[in-house]
Amino acid sequence: MERSARKPRARRRAEHPGPLTVNLTSTVEGEWTVEVLAGTRKIVTPTPVPATDVAAVSRSLPPAVAEAMMSALAEARRQQEERVTHLRAELDAAQRTLEQFRVD
Repeated sequence: MERSARKPRARRRAEHPGPLTVNLTSTVEGEWTVEVLAGTRKIVTPTPVPATDVAAVSRSLPPAVAEAMMSALAEARRQQEERVTHLRAELDAAQRTLEQFRVD
């Protein structure tokens, strides 16, 4: 008995995913991520986004959205400036202590 050749399966056409949800999330530390969902299915897993890109995108969005995003960016920048000031003071103190150990 001869086997008939199997017909190749028709490839599934890429379906239009329908409505997409794009989530842009910031952390308290000022880190941003973006993810894309089609329904409940993640199309793009949370992916880091530089703050400069977030600022650029915010300028093309409605004013209320841009204001909220820029406010979050400004707060994150303020916190980072505060952290830098603290770290500089800590580094200066460590440098002074190190200098006390110089033996000429």
